[in-house]
Amino acid sequence: MKRFIPTLAIVATLFAGCSTQIVQTTDYMESQARVLEAEQSMLVTPIIADLKVSDTKIHYTETEAFANFEVTPALLQNITEFKEIALSHAARAYNADVLVGTTIDIVTKNKRLEITVSGYPAHYVKFRNANDKDVELQKELRKVRTEDGAKVVQNNSRAAKLDIQVNR
Repeated sequence: MKRFIPTLAIVATLFAGCSTQIVQTTDYMESQARVLEAEQSMLVTPIIADLKVSDTKIHYTETEAFANFEVTPALLQNITEFKEIALSHAARAYNADVLVGTTIDIVTKNKRLEITVSGYPAHYVKFRNANDKDVELQKELRKVRTEDGAKVVQNNSRAAKLDIQVNR
């Protein structure tokens, strides 16, 4: 019996050191557009482009990218990322640079996300260097964006002339 207790203690210690390890893998995918990092000691000539917008409104429903995710309150806290994925897939599916007039509808079916993106595919065309009028217009638009409650109202067909109204 005296010999059995130390042996039992050694065997218990050996088994306590053994544990089951669970390996979990996670797939990750990201796509981002509109990244322009022209800041550090670099002068970039502003570029202007026209936006050619399609007359046909598209509807793209994404479910496959979310098939492995069951809808939970924790998942809904990250819904912005799922909307960005659906928007990116819609733009890619229709070979668009951007989608104009975009609407994003989110529903759950069988505890899974279904995100539908609707909008007009558009492409940037006619790239050119900005002229002085373009630069002034850009400065005015930046000023408007930074003012609280401001909006731009265009009084005539010339984009270079703007009236700025501030709602306070």
